[in-house]
Amino acid sequence: MYLHIGNEMVVPCKEIIAILNLSTTGRAGVNNEFLNKANLKFKKDPRTEGCKSCIITDKEIYYSSISSGTLMKRASSIFSNLEQE
Repeated sequence: MYLHIGNEMVVPCKEIIAILNLSTTGRAGVNNEFLNKANLKFKKDPRTEGCKSCIITDKEIYYSSISSGTLMKRASSIFSNLEQE
């Protein structure tokens, strides 16, 4: 199953490690340090302006203009559908 993260991009759910809210993540210095270092190696799309969330996978880092709450709801819906099958 895939999670649609906006801008015509989808991410395999099994690869998602974390979905971060960028407005609150920036408050902790350690988060900024991690993202700055990880972006150099793993960032998928250089456009981060207007982004509300960051999706960390085991291979890449994606930025999305969709809120982390909405992405979490989508992911939860996908996982609950998988459990019901």
